[in-house]
Amino acid sequence: MKKWPWIMLSVGAILLVFMMNYFIDKRQQPSNMISSVSLTTSISPDKKNMVEVKKLYTQSTDYFDYEQKQKVDSVRMYYGQSGSMLNQYKELKGIHPSRIHDVDVYWKDNQHVIIDIINAKQQQKNKVKKRFNYHLTEL
Repeated sequence: MKKWPWIMLSVGAILLVFMMNYFIDKRQQPSNMISSVSLTTSISPDKKNMVEVKKLYTQSTDYFDYEQKQKVDSVRMYYGQSGSMLNQYKELKGIHPSRIHDVDVYWKDNQHVIIDIINAKQQQKNKVKKRFNYHLTEL
C-alpha cells in the first residue's frame, strides 16, 4: 500500500513535465507557414489580371512523440496583374481546407472573379459547396 503515493507522485511529475513543455513551446513557437500548393490559376479575359487559389500548410509539434506534423491551415486567393508576383491575397473563409476536392474559377468580366469550391465527400458530382464573388478593384 505504501507504493501508491510514489506511483501517483511519479505520474503527476511526468504529466507536469509534458504540460510545461507544451505551454512553453506554444508561447515561443508561432505557427509557421511552411508550404503551399496551388489548386488553380486563372487569367482574366483581357489577360491583364490573374488569380491563383492556394492551400497553405503549417508545421506543428506533437508533444507526445515530438514529431513535426503538417496540416492544411487555410485557403487563399492571390491576385494581381498577369505576369507579376501575386503578393496580395484574400483569405477564403467558411470552408474546411482539407476537404477541398476541386476549385473552379470563372470570370464574369475583367475585374469580377467567381470561385467555386467543391468538397471531396459530396454525393453529387459538380455540386458547389461554397461560392466566392470578388471584384478585384474593390479588394
